[in-house]
Amino acid sequence: MSASAPTSSKIKLFRAKKKMLKSFILRDPYLDSSLGNYKRGSLFRNDVVFVSVTDGSFSARVFCACGDGFASAFDTAMKKTESFVAENNFDPLWLKVDYINSSNIISRTEFTEKIRGAREFFFKKGVSFDVGFETALLEAQLNCCGLIDYKLGVLNDEKIKQYLAECGTVLTSIPDMLVEFTTVGYICDENKKMYKLYPDEENYGRRIIGELTKDDIKQVIETSSVYLANAVKDNGQFDYGVNPVNDFHFVTYNILRHSGTIWSLIMQYDTTKDEKLISKIESTINFLMQSIEYSDDDHAYLVERKADEIKLGGNAIAIVTLSTYASVFGSNKYDKLITALANSILDMQEANGSYYHVLSFPGFERKERDRIVYYDGEATFALARAYSVTNDRRYLDAAEKALDYFIENDYTRFCDHWIAYAVNEVTIYDPKERYLNFGLKNANDNLGKIFNQDTTFHTFLELLMAAFSLYERIKEKKIYASYMQKFNFEAFIRTIYRRAHYMLGGYLYPETAMYMKVPLSVAYTFCVRHDSYRIRIDDVQHYIGGYYNFYNNFDKLDEYYKDIIDKPKTAQIDTNADSERASFVNWILSNI
Repeated sequence: MSASAPTSSKIKLFRAKKKMLKSFILRDPYLDSSLGNYKRGSLFRNDVVFVSVTDGSFSARVFCACGDGFASAFDTAMKKTESFVAENNFDPLWLKVDYINSSNIISRTEFTEKIRGAREFFFKKGVSFDVGFETALLEAQLNCCGLIDYKLGVLNDEKIKQYLAECGTVLTSIPDMLVEFTTVGYICDENKKMYKLYPDEENYGRRIIGELTKDDIKQVIETSSVYLANAVKDNGQFDYGVNPVNDFHFVTYNILRHSGTIWSLIMQYDTTKDEKLISKIESTINFLMQSIEYSDDDHAYLVERKADEIKLGGNAIAIVTLSTYASVFGSNKYDKLITALANSILDMQEANGSYYHVLSFPGFERKERDRIVYYDGEATFALARAYSVTNDRRYLDAAEKALDYFIENDYTRFCDHWIAYAVNEVTIYDPKERYLNFGLKNANDNLGKIFNQDTTFHTFLELLMAAFSLYERIKEKKIYASYMQKFNFEAFIRTIYRRAHYMLGGYLYPETAMYMKVPLSVAYTFCVRHDSYRIRIDDVQHYIGGYYNFYNNFDKLDEYYKDIIDKPKTAQIDTNADSERASFVNWILSNI
């Protein structure tokens, strides 16, 4: 940060955002009631306001003030923030305000127990080490700046003291008694748009989105796809992943995940027709080709160089990616390779329809019978896609043999999105009733698990959307499938919307990204919060995959959903939006 004289335009921008935020917050009818309840139930009589600011190049600086009334605390905190902006001469890209709406004095031992009772990076309380809130830390600071040691389940004393010292605050030791608190937040973004943030436990700290719109979904797809495109290096390799808490970039690589990420770029091009993506797609495919090896003219394999092995899933995802390229770009240049990759999958399939998972390289010898169940669905999906390109019946027959094995061995228990993709693809060409029933059952049997999953678990939306495509085809083409009578369509649609909303908790809106080490480098893409907010190319790919299919089916889904939520209340379903999840959790488990 520069110490040069501030430009008037930057201060004007800060003051404009400050004014807009104050007006926006004072118009919030929740303000007076929440502050009134807070003061009635708290030992503290002053209002406490935090202001966070960053230009996007560094983790947000946070300024806190107490006052007799919200306006007084707001003005004092903003005065501190303006001085910082002026001294350091930077654009206030994101400006965020939080006020405390609940607080409690608690022993450090009790506080530690609460941390240990929370999932990693899901502890959602702020903490102050003094009653004047001079050493207070927001929930976002605790998590996004790595100030909790979740492995030990404790506050990281040294990191906290160092962090506060860098902000100009001295804390010699963590006291035995602490103040825990929650806040209500608001943010003014780079476009001067205002958002209130969720104060509830589940969505705490991210912007409130009411009715999910098509534009909302388009935004998250496009911005996260831009992130992937920007992650492509000059040699066609991706910047594989980053821990945004400390800006540590992963040094490992996985060619299977590389291939799947190309698939996302192709889907994005198919949606936007952005010509700039073509060079990125070509570059990443060229990098992929460096890991293709042939055992003979008719058999090709994707080799994981670092392990000198061939994964069934690697061949499979390469086929899915290249067949999608063929479809979107109207190209046949990879048809021969798709055939050779599919031939190798045939060789890895057993007589009973199952697959052998891993071969060694060089030598192409069998190495490991079972590695991960996802390879089975990937391979089956790939064979069906290979059939779509080549019309070679061997591939479709092999895919059907695999589906029969999955049915016999009840693969619905794995809640696997690749199985959903595979069933949907196979039944495009051969809608046998047993496969249609299996595809519907794969979704229906897992609705309770999917609905109640407490992490974003990005592949669940992919599973649901592949099943939705299957359902719609059965309905539109009037294909008979006996399981349609058992299929809980209302629960299915509610679960799709539940996941589409909940997965936004893994999207790095500025109100979360601004506390990361380099905010602009990670804003507006997807992360895995329970793994240190990990951003990895395959995670982003799966988020995009689910939302891409949600977006493409949005109009029909919206029609179904509105019809469902407009139904009169019954004893089983409370359609009040504020209480819908609580009531539906129990209802869904007894109706699927």
